[in-house]
Amino acid sequence: MAWVLETADNQGLPFLIIDKVGAEVSAFDREGRLLGTAPVLLGLARGDISPAGIGDRPLSAIEPGERITPAGRFMASMGENLGGKGILWIDYDAALSLHPVITTRAADRRLQRLASATAEDNRISYGCINVPGEFYDEIVEPASSGTMVVVYILPEDQSLSDVFFLAGGISSPAEDGVGPPLGVRALSSEAD
Repeated sequence: MAWVLETADNQGLPFLIIDKVGAEVSAFDREGRLLGTAPVLLGLARGDISPAGIGDRPLSAIEPGERITPAGRFMASMGENLGGKGILWIDYDAALSLHPVITTRAADRRLQRLASATAEDNRISYGCINVPGEFYDEIVEPASSGTMVVVYILPEDQSLSDVFFLAGGISSPAEDGVGPPLGVRALSSEAD
């Protein structure tokens, strides 16, 4: 977190740091003050790079080994899924978002996974990041309302320098594109 503030990489915007190894998200305001932390559910498969074209495929066509939460720096904005529910779009083209945990399939035990003391059982999604509803409603949504948010997803296989620093500068998968306009209705599923 220190390098984000030292380099002003967050560009004066609120930011989230998602630790995939620890299965935790930390939210910060634009000055770098901690707003809160929460456990997260992540993609079923380990890895740091999303398969090419993953956002264009239906969930039924995504194999278990492809269900990756990618590492990187992303410019995110609030939007809605097809059901009209609020989500934070992290990478619109890859259909990667952060949203409240979905509990429609009891067999997934998502609430229990979030509440467990270990990060080992927090791998279940198609790649999206699931957070407790209260954390989303009280921290993510207010911090993201009307502004972009920088999301840093820490790698689990690659080094930090390989993911975030190239040729002495911060690299960003979303440097040239900042995702969908605020309030966009998008093609996210209820199942992730």
